[in-house]
Amino acid sequence: MTALNDTVDIIDARHDGLVTAFDLSTATSEMLATEALEALSIDPTDAALLTADVPNVRLSLDVVVWRWVEARAALGFDFSADGGSYQRSQLAAQATKMRQRAEERAAAAELGAYAWPAVEYDKPVNNDLDDEWPNRVSVYQW
Repeated sequence: MTALNDTVDIIDARHDGLVTAFDLSTATSEMLATEALEALSIDPTDAALLTADVPNVRLSLDVVVWRWVEARAALGFDFSADGGSYQRSQLAAQATKMRQRAEERAAAAELGAYAWPAVEYDKPVNNDLDDEWPNRVSVYQW
């Protein structure tokens, strides 16, 4: 067993519904596990995941997995057909909420990779620099 294998097992157990719903391949699970481990400066090839690292790995995995789900869900679109209305954007909205919650929990645990102050705006603020600049040049508030 390696730290990578242990982390993939955590993904399978902790996010089994997402693994099933998105039909996560082994390669994708390993990619997500590697990203989570590297965010914590843990070498995926280490002999085994240390018991003391497991809580932080879980928090890191939550962030990584929900970012991945959010990216996939953003591709969905709402449509109506055969008298039914299909709101795929609900999945994207829920994935965003779950990702934000995971990032907040990781930041609260003082995980360095997730400690940045995340401020999100639904709509950017468009401030034209001055009258001489073309309208397409703008400054966005972040």
